[in-house]
Amino acid sequence: MGMAASQTNFLRLTSRKHDITVQVQRLANQEMSLTRDMTRISREYQEALNTKILKWSNNAGVSYSDLSYKTLMSPGAANKNKPYLITNNNEQVVLDSKYAKYAAMISPNGAAGGDWQSNRAKILSELTGISEEKINASSTAGAAVTEAANKVNALKDEKATSKILQEPVSKDTAREFFGHAGHVMSNGASYDIGQLYKSSNNWQDLGDAGTAKSALTTLLNGVANNMKNYLTDSDYESFKTACETYMKDNGHYFGGTSEEDKQGLEAGIIGIKKSGDNYLVNLQTVLDAILGSYKNEAGSNAYGMNGSVTEVFYTRDKNTTAWQNWYTANEDWQKRYDEAMAEHKAAVNADNQVLTSEEESNIKFYEQLFTAIAEKGWVENSQVEDNDYLNNMLQNNLYWITSMEEQSDTDGKKYFEYSTDLASNMNNVYLVNDSDFMNEALVKYEHEKSIINEKESRIDTRKANLETELSAINTMMQGIETIIKDNTDRTMNTFA
Repeated sequence: MGMAASQTNFLRLTSRKHDITVQVQRLANQEMSLTRDMTRISREYQEALNTKILKWSNNAGVSYSDLSYKTLMSPGAANKNKPYLITNNNEQVVLDSKYAKYAAMISPNGAAGGDWQSNRAKILSELTGISEEKINASSTAGAAVTEAANKVNALKDEKATSKILQEPVSKDTAREFFGHAGHVMSNGASYDIGQLYKSSNNWQDLGDAGTAKSALTTLLNGVANNMKNYLTDSDYESFKTACETYMKDNGHYFGGTSEEDKQGLEAGIIGIKKSGDNYLVNLQTVLDAILGSYKNEAGSNAYGMNGSVTEVFYTRDKNTTAWQNWYTANEDWQKRYDEAMAEHKAAVNADNQVLTSEEESNIKFYEQLFTAIAEKGWVENSQVEDNDYLNNMLQNNLYWITSMEEQSDTDGKKYFEYSTDLASNMNNVYLVNDSDFMNEALVKYEHEKSIINEKESRIDTRKANLETELSAINTMMQGIETIIKDNTDRTMNTFA
């Protein structure tokens, strides 16, 4: 009985040892599977870290907002009420179901060349909430503004192209300029200003201090008065002021006794010298000083350069028939221009009273959007409202972004110029790390890693328990083998 029981127990332990070996192998296979899973989720997490997404920014990438269908195709602060069209490779505008309903009124089959104006008021009213009556009133007021603006521009063109409206103006050197001053009487003497200006060595004796100061004042007033017929009203005032400024700044030299005055008179650099009790004046020096002040006072509209790069001063002879004809024609043109400007101002004021600035801005947005739909055609794809889908289509160059700029042709007619480019090339679009996707990936990674770690921990515990049990079984089997051997030896000895 003892040997039989030992043998039975040994067989039971052998069977259990086999079971444990199988379980350990299974656990090892599970560990390998968990290692593969860990490699997989690590790779997926790394790929998530490298995932890029297109974002919209109005401040050169300092902050971002979603590059969504709404950002591009609805009026708002992000796009500054300017549509950025989502277009496909056929240059058609890609629309969601909301816009597609209105686009079908323009072009039922989506083809380019649809009729937008026929349904303009209805579409704009439904999109903006502004009544059709108000929109039509705004259109009428806008047309009046356009008509008035065209009239103003036509008059500007007339001014620029009509020969009779070009004022006959001369470009005179300084000598020619003062040649117009003619003769001026002072203290009973006649002075030829043009001739006196030509000589730098011609010093006129004007008498004692009081007489000389009065004589020079009279001379300069006479020069200014004679030049009035050759200058515009504003230039004449500037020239007159320059003459008065000269006397105001330098009149103290007549009778001046200060050391500074004495030195100035001796040098004569301001055109005044003293000879005994009398004072000498050089008109060239005096008038050059006045020209300098005149240039500062009148500005560049009164002087410039000729073809020989010589400084010239603009004059006109108001006594000539040519100038009189110009003056008459210009007065008539100015009257018509002033009336046109008043008409334009009134039209603009009337237009401004129809809509608020926000309403005007929204209408302008949809005007551009549906003009593009009519001109370029359209397709519907409701998936564009999904940011991930839209990003994928834009990044893979299946969709493009098209901007619009209003232009005018030579006749003043408005039209739109389209510019289509890759989204990543747009100034407001940036390719950045997808932080939301990265955060989601991190949560997923940490969750899956914790599950794997928990499984590994259970496997390690199970393996440790099995190894302990296996060690005990081996010990027990060694004891049974010893017992069986001892019993066998005793039996053999008995029979022997």
